[in-house]
Amino acid sequence: MSLASLYRSIAATLLVLAPLLPAAGDSIEPEIDARTAALRAEDSLRADRTFMRARVTIRSSRGAKGRVIEFECWNDRIERRSFMRVLAPDSDAGAALLSLPPNLWRYEPELGSTELVPPSALLEPWMGSDFAIADLIDPFSDIEEYEVESLGVEEPTDGATGAQRYVLQYTRMPAARAAWEKLVVWVEAEGGAPMRQEFYAASGERLRTIYFSDVRSVAGRRVPHRWKAIPAGTKGRESILEIRDLRFEAAFDDAVFSTENLKPAQDANPDE
Repeated sequence: MSLASLYRSIAATLLVLAPLLPAAGDSIEPEIDARTAALRAEDSLRADRTFMRARVTIRSSRGAKGRVIEFECWNDRIERRSFMRVLAPDSDAGAALLSLPPNLWRYEPELGSTELVPPSALLEPWMGSDFAIADLIDPFSDIEEYEVESLGVEEPTDGATGAQRYVLQYTRMPAARAAWEKLVVWVEAEGGAPMRQEFYAASGERLRTIYFSDVRSVAGRRVPHRWKAIPAGTKGRESILEIRDLRFEAAFDDAVFSTENLKPAQDANPDE
């Protein structure tokens, strides 16, 4: 082939490829390691040991005052143990949950009894709110039971954070015990904090959405302190969680994660 023919061949190839190449000034979508981004989102909410005190406000319609519940939660990520106790209102104070997978125990102060409940209870609404039990006692705990893939990068539209967000899809692995069939999660590309979660049933129906905001720095982590859960197909209803106290690498006794701890000391039977 002559040199002129070679040049003509190269030129023709470039003309074919030109529409596929980025124009000057265009940004190229960054390569996303989906599982790494998912783990960063988990790390923003939990350390190996985490203590949280929070308040949940349940509103059945916008503008309503709503019912307020306060609680404390202890989480041991290494051993996958969680314990949660309700502090207020007085009518529910003392109610507790203990998760020692695959077992889940519940204490009801009205009955004064402890019961072992099926793992499916993790999907139940907590205290009549739009948060599931799994959202509060073990957030992101089942990441190893999901296939995680990237759906791309979303540019900010509201101007609130000015940051790109990775969009990730979690799909439950066959035979896994993970709580949800599928999730779509928006995660800060730079900071790693979760910004939004959508939960889906096996049918593909979207069940609810959780929006995360009020991101603050705590012990080097970007932590959303306000979570708003909105059920699909329900106008005006919402549940808002506000973190009041958060401690990473918290020191607490292992006795916290025991069935004996479910019943508050004042409710314990002295003859037991």
